[in-house]
Amino acid sequence: MAEVALQPSASPDVTREALADCVEESERVLNMLNTLMDITEAESGMMRLQREPADLCQLAREVAELYEYVAEERKVAVSLDLPQAPVTAFVDRLRMRQVFANLLDNAIKYTPQGGNVTISLRDGSGQAMAIFRDTGVGIPANEQDKIWARLYRGDKSRSQRGLGLGLSLVKAVVEAHGGQAAVSSEINKGSEFTVRLPKQV
Repeated sequence: MAEVALQPSASPDVTREALADCVEESERVLNMLNTLMDITEAESGMMRLQREPADLCQLAREVAELYEYVAEERKVAVSLDLPQAPVTAFVDRLRMRQVFANLLDNAIKYTPQGGNVTISLRDGSGQAMAIFRDTGVGIPANEQDKIWARLYRGDKSRSQRGLGLGLSLVKAVVEAHGGQAAVSSEINKGSEFTVRLPKQV
């Protein structure tokens, strides 16, 4: 791409397009490196977490609002199933927003037009649960353990843009909080991702 922009015979339009492609690719690589660093820090226990009591319902609302336009554009309905009382967990708000955003982004991405995504919050004994359900393409049983691995992309995900790092980051950050992330899924029926978080340290 850069070579195209440097050609003396290249027109201004071609040069601009080539340089724009270079910038986009550079940003993609930088994003990948930053995410890999985050995963490594979380897995090694080196990630600095600013933990405080946070209402996960509010985080879910914020993330749903953030992805409202994306969902509308893809014609996927996103709904919230939240209790009236707050569901509080002791978390780093920014990191947990990142977890929720990755899970919602994935759910929307792999749900066909006319499908649904639901974010549910539940207050359990000693733990809080966030559940992301979709009516998407589903994940084959033999891939469900592999999806958490860095850079892994299943057959159904190769047609979608992405780095193959989102779920690795979800798992690493959730476990850094002392929680667990799990998935259950059926082909052509959808997936359910569950995040369990301790309410106290």
